[in-house]
Amino acid sequence: MSLTDKVHHYVATMKSDFEASLDLLADDVVWINLLPAQVPFGGTYTGKQEVVGYFTQMAENFVIGDYKWDVFDYIESGNTLVMVGFEKDGKAIPTGRVFDLHFVWVVKFNDEGKICYLREHNDTAAIGDAFKV
Repeated sequence: MSLTDKVHHYVATMKSDFEASLDLLADDVVWINLLPAQVPFGGTYTGKQEVVGYFTQMAENFVIGDYKWDVFDYIESGNTLVMVGFEKDGKAIPTGRVFDLHFVWVVKFNDEGKICYLREHNDTAAIGDAFKV
């Protein structure tokens, strides 16, 4: 299975069975999404429990938009995948603002094929403006 297929499998599993998706993460996973201060779920999360906390905070504050997976750019090298993509019509719950978000993700897999590192590089101006009160 390619790294791209592994990420697609992870996202599909996360949508259908969040608990099962945790089995696709390394126990010591590091998930980084540095965002402006007004966005409540930005930060660095280490370990599965912190990642669960990240997604809980996100679900309380953000409605995920539409991802067009087939038009992303994917670059694979060794155990690393770089994805360049676009999210359409995400929504900041506290303000009600809908916005589009360009991003680059760097995803690394360990020798067991589990995600051990994911760094989201998001358009911080777009998400920051959406959460500005």
